[in-house]
Amino acid sequence: KEWAKEVKELCTKTGALLILDDVRAGFRLSLSSSWSGMYGVTPDLVCYSKAIANGHALSALVGSQACRQAGAEKVFATGSFWFSSCAMAAGLATLEQLEKRNVVQELEMVGNILKEGLEKQGKELGLDLKVTGPPSMPYLSFDEDEPFKRPRGDLFTAECARLGVLIHPHHNWFLSLAHTEQVIMDTLEVTKQALGRVKEEFGQ
Repeated sequence: KEWAKEVKELCTKTGALLILDDVRAGFRLSLSSSWSGMYGVTPDLVCYSKAIANGHALSALVGSQACRQAGAEKVFATGSFWFSSCAMAAGLATLEQLEKRNVVQELEMVGNILKEGLEKQGKELGLDLKVTGPPSMPYLSFDEDEPFKRPRGDLFTAECARLGVLIHPHHNWFLSLAHTEQVIMDTLEVTKQALGRVKEEFGQ
């Protein structure tokens, strides 16, 4: 939080724009930008994509009134998907659902269930693991693994995939409204078996 505030102060002091890439984190941490929602720091420009239209080919660059008046109104731009009515309709419907269903609170709830469940499983098996990141974007790692050599992590994710749950081995996982509480509970049944396999192979 303090780092974000210092970056904003530095940009203001030097006359630079603070531009935030919210392509991945957008709408998971806040319905405004992730920085303004979490840290109270409002960027000058924010980039959105992916979740903004539930996977349809759509992106958006939004910003302050000052940025619009200073340059956006004077620049001509074109795009490949500007006339794609399906993507535009998907974007409007997605934004409506994000507001209606309190997405940030819902993702935080199921994310905490997943995080606490994984930590409990690790403790019961005597595995040295940690779950980091915001609840809506968790990531599990093993203390004995190295940054670019993750035999425990690779075995864990491979075993999860074999049992029907796809988990990324190398960066945060991204929860969505499709991940209901029941889906998370079913996932924890799979991770319990996968962590058991790690215990068998490595002992910790």
